[in-house]
Order: sequence, then C-alpha cells, then structure tokens
Amino acid sequence: MAETPPQQSDLSVRLHSQRWFWKLQLISWLGILVVTFLSLTFWHSSVEWPRFEPGNTLFQCSVAFLLSLLLRPIFDIAWDTPIALRTFLYLVAVAVIAGIWTLVRMEMYIRLTGEHSLWSEFGGWYYASLFVFLFWSALYCGVKYYLLLEHEHEKMLEVAAVHEREQIRRLHAEAVAKEAQLKMLRYQLNPHFLFNTLNSINALIRFEQASEARDMVVRLSQFLRHSLTEDPVQKVTLEQEINAVLLYLEIEKTRFADRLQVELEIPAELNTARVPSMLLQPLAENAVKYAIALSESGGLIKIGARQLDDSRLELRVCDSGSRDDNSGAGAPEQASTGVGLANVRDRLSTLYSNNYSLSQERKENGGMMVRISLPLELAATGAGATTRREVVA
Repeated sequence: MAETPPQQSDLSVRLHSQRWFWKLQLISWLGILVVTFLSLTFWHSSVEWPRFEPGNTLFQCSVAFLLSLLLRPIFDIAWDTPIALRTFLYLVAVAVIAGIWTLVRMEMYIRLTGEHSLWSEFGGWYYASLFVFLFWSALYCGVKYYLLLEHEHEKMLEVAAVHEREQIRRLHAEAVAKEAQLKMLRYQLNPHFLFNTLNSINALIRFEQASEARDMVVRLSQFLRHSLTEDPVQKVTLEQEINAVLLYLEIEKTRFADRLQVELEIPAELNTARVPSMLLQPLAENAVKYAIALSESGGLIKIGARQLDDSRLELRVCDSGSRDDNSGAGAPEQASTGVGLANVRDRLSTLYSNNYSLSQERKENGGMMVRISLPLELAATGAGATTRREVVA
C-alpha cells in the first residue's frame, strides 16, 4: 500500500473540514431558524400573527449566518494559542458578534413596529443573542475537536501500518538471511565430504585396488545425486536421513570391507520425525576417520534415536574407538578441513536458536558418543517414507 504524501494528506483534511463546516452552518442555522419561528413567532403570536414576522425571522437568521462566518477565521487563528488565551479570545469574539447581531435585530424590529422604547430591553435581547452564538461556538469547537481526533486516529493507523510493513520486511529479510546461511552451511558439507572421499579413492588407486576404487566412485555419484535432489533448507524425515547416512557408509564399506560394522537403534514410531538434512553424516564421517580408520581390526558405529518426552528427540552417533582411544565421532578434526562438528553445531543454532543441545562424551568401554537433542517434529504418516538400507559387517 502506497504511503500518502503529507501535502496530500493535509489537503484532504482541509477539504474534509470545509465540508463539515458548511454542513454545520446549514444544520445549526436551519435549526435555530425553526426554533425561533416556532417559539418566538408562531406560538408567541398565535392569536394575531403579524405578516412581517416570518420575513423578520428569516432576515435575523441570515444576518447571524453571515456574522458566524466572521467568527470562523478568528477561532482558527486563536486555535493554536494556550487554552486560557484561546478561551478569552473566543468569549470576546462571541460577545462582540452577539452585540452586533442584537443591534441589527433590534433596529430591524423598531423599523417594522415603530417601538422606539425597545432599547430599554437591550439586555434581554443581548442575552438571547449571546446564547445563540455560544451554542454555535460549542458546536463549531466540538466538530473541530472531533475532526482533529479523527485525523490523529488516522495518522496513528498509518504509523501502525507502516510499522507493521517494516516488521514484515524485517522478518522477511531475517528469513532470507537464515535461509542463505543454512544453504551455505549445508552446501559446505558437499566439498568437505568430497575432499575426504577423493582422498580415500586416491589411496585405493595407490594400492592398486582398482575394483574397490571403481565401486567407491559409483557409490559416490549416487550419494552426490541424492544430496543434490534434497532442498538444503527443508527438513527431512529421520528415515530419509538414516538412508543418507547408510548410503555414505556403503561408500566407506568399499574401503574398509569387514572392518566397518553399523548398528541402528531407531524405533519405528520415530521414522517420521523431521530433522535437518545431512545432520548425521558429518558425525558418521568423523567416526570413520578417527575410530575405524585408526583401528587395524576396524570397529562399530552405532546410530540411535529415542524420544525423551512428548516434545524432544535425541539422536546418538557413537563408535567403538581406536587403539589409542583419543578420537572418534566427536574428535577434533586435526587433519581435516575442520567443518564436520562445527557445521552441525552452526546449523542447529541457526535452525533452533537455543532450543537444542549437542554434547560429546567418552564411553567407559572406549570410543566417543555424540548426543543431539532437538524439538520433536513428526511428519504426516507416510510422508517421505523410503526403504531402509542396511549396512552390516
């Protein structure tokens, strides 16, 4: 909605005020004319109705109408003065205009009737005139205050509308920034994962394991195709996320064969829980790099999930550790690009603010465990369901 320029708004207010003023003039003086005619002319002279009375009443109201036009600029000029001075100026102006109207009325009545002794009744005539113009002044000030309040109310609504539009723009900008950050973090995983996988393929080629290297390239292309088809901002079901992790572990199994074992502990009722895409893959990659790869006999990677309460979901990635037991799923990536665990933490912080937890701990029997707690969000039944892959020893 386009904003109204101040000049156009002020012009609209003035035109609105003009219309109200002439409506006030028409209604107030027609009302006074009718009341004067009925009370002072028709009923007062019901026995003998002089012919000049209707014309005299109309003439008096016409003069009063013209005199009230002189009051308006005086009232408008004094409107912005302090209330005490404004009241004084209004009363003085009303007293003068009422006096002029009284003189005109009395002079007209004397010319029509010839009663020159009427001047002794000036006080009564003046009182009536003063009452009429005080009544008109009260109407004028009341309407002016009403228009002022209405205008202020419209300005407040305009300010509120502008504030609301700015709030919407700010929220939209924050959402766009958040989406861009999530995309950056999510896409950051692809070159990071690709870097490590290509190193593994290079090692297989160096040791003349061409068949294994070829299988890893095929599975790498499948994994990259899978990652490209996913929206980096949208969440996926836990079942889809587990399938993505298992697809990655199939690539690593080409390299490690029987040395890599995987166990899943995922309750069926949590398959539709929604989680950020590619959330577990960096943790599984760390476990492979710092536990399985450093152990001659290989090891076990266990991925689990459980519902803590009605509103929380816990994900776990743990490994059996290596011989020196100084690394694992949560180990620092000393020889890597340093993206894995930090990326997971940054994505969780962007998506959930402070409504998440990520912790790592050393298990008593060796190895590391990473725990992620986040809000439980369940997708519609059957949404995004896929076939579970199994990676076994």
